[in-house]
Amino acid sequence: MSTSAAPESVFKNFVSSFSDLLRLPRAFWLVIWAFVIDAVAYFGMLTLMTTFLSTDLGWGDTKAGITVSIFTMIVTLLMLGVGSYAEGFGLKRAIVAALLMALVGRIFYCLAPQLGGGIFGVTIVLGAIFVVATGEAILQPVCYSGVKQYTDARTSSMGYGLIYAIMNLGIVGVGTLSAWLRPAVQDLKDGKVSAATSGSAVNFFSGFSGTGVQAVNWACTLITGLTLVVFMVFMTRRVVSQKLRPDNSEEQRRGPKPPMGQRLREFFAGGPFSNPRFIFFIFMLLPVRTLFAHQWLTMPQYILRAYDKDVADKMEWLVNWINPGIIFFGVPIATALTRHVNVYTMMIIGSLVSAAPTFLLCSGPNLTLLITYFVIYSIGEALWSARFLEYASELAPPGRIAQYMGLANIPWLLAKGTTGFYSGWMLSQYCPADTAPAAMHTGVLWFIYGCIAMTSPIGLWLARKWAMAGVKSSY
Repeated sequence: MSTSAAPESVFKNFVSSFSDLLRLPRAFWLVIWAFVIDAVAYFGMLTLMTTFLSTDLGWGDTKAGITVSIFTMIVTLLMLGVGSYAEGFGLKRAIVAALLMALVGRIFYCLAPQLGGGIFGVTIVLGAIFVVATGEAILQPVCYSGVKQYTDARTSSMGYGLIYAIMNLGIVGVGTLSAWLRPAVQDLKDGKVSAATSGSAVNFFSGFSGTGVQAVNWACTLITGLTLVVFMVFMTRRVVSQKLRPDNSEEQRRGPKPPMGQRLREFFAGGPFSNPRFIFFIFMLLPVRTLFAHQWLTMPQYILRAYDKDVADKMEWLVNWINPGIIFFGVPIATALTRHVNVYTMMIIGSLVSAAPTFLLCSGPNLTLLITYFVIYSIGEALWSARFLEYASELAPPGRIAQYMGLANIPWLLAKGTTGFYSGWMLSQYCPADTAPAAMHTGVLWFIYGCIAMTSPIGLWLARKWAMAGVKSSY
C-alpha cells in the first residue's frame, strides 16, 4: 500500500495544482489579460525595435542598440519608484493609467518615420519610448501584486507560473502575426508580390506606405488599445473587491507619511537587499540574463543578416515561437513538479541549461543548431524564471510587493542596461549589415556571449554552501 500511495499522491497534487486555478476570482484572469495582451504588444515591437531604429530611422547599429538598451533599462529602473508608488492608487486605476500611457507612447513611436530625422523627430521618438517605459514600469509590478491579491497560499505558485506562461503564449501569437505581416507588407512595398503575399494581404495593405516593420508597430498599438478597452469594461468595482489576500498599499499611501530620510532608510533596510546571500543570489544571475536581452538586441539582426531570405522572412518564428512556446508549456509543468525543490538548486540547474547551448552557435549560421539552441535555452529558462519571481514576491510584506519586485529586478536592469551598450558594436564587427554571411564572424560573437553566460551557473555552484544557508528551503 505504501509503495503505491506515494505516486498516487504525487499525481493528485500535480492535477490539483491546475484544477485549483479554476476557482480563482474573475479579477485574477483580468489581471492576466492586461499583463499578457500588453506583453504581446511590448514584445512584438521590442523584437523589431533595433531594426526599426537602425534601418527605418537610419540610426545605425550602435545607436539603436544603446537606445533599446536604455529603453528596457528604464522600464526596470522606474519599477523601483513609479511602479511602487502607483500600487498605492489601487489596482484598477494603476493598470488603466499604465495601459493608457503605453498606448499614447506607441502611437507617437509609430508616427516617427513621418516626423523626419531632425532633432524634433529624434526627441519625439525618445519621448515616446520614455512614456511607454513608464507605462510598462507601472503595469508589470502592479499585475504581479494583483496575482498575489487574487490567489491564496495554495494557488500562488501556479498563479505566478501561469501569468508567465500565458505571456509567452501571447508572444508566440505576436510572432506569428509579425512573421506574416512584416514580409507581406515589405514585399508589397518592394513590388515583390508573391503567392505568400497575394490575395487578402494585397487588398488589406495596398494603401499602407510604410515598411513591414512599421506595419507590425501599428498592429501592436491597436492591440494595446484593445487591451485597455476590455480591462476598463470588465474590471468593475464588484470584480475588484473579490480579493483573496487584500493589500493595504492604498491605505498606506493615504496615511501619514514619515520624513523622507526615514522613508528612504525603510525602503532599502529590512528588505531582501539587507541579506548579503540574497544579494549574491540575484546578482549572480545577471550574466545568464544577458542571453535573454540578446533575444531582441542581437538575435533578430543576426538572423536577418546571416541567413538566407527564406529563413530571414520567418525570423519571428524562431525568436518568438520556440522560446515562448516552450515556456508556455514548460513553466506550469516545471513549477508543479519542482515547487518543493529549493529555489537555489533550481537556479543552478536552470542557468546551466540556459547558458551551455550558446556554444552551439559558434560553428556559424546553421538552422538546425539555431533551433536546438532555442529549445535547450528555453528549457533552462522554464526551470528557473517563474520560481525566482515567486520567491521575490512572497518575501514582500503587505503593501511592498511592487517595491520588492522592483528591487529584485535590479540585476535584470543591469543586464538590459549593459548588454545594449556593446551588442550593437558587436553586431557591426562580427555580423555587419550588407555583408555576405561567409565574410561574417558570428561564431566569435556567440563564443563571447556563451562565456559571459556560463559565469552564472559556475558562480552559483561554487558559492552554493554559503548561499543556500540563507535561502528558505520552501522556496
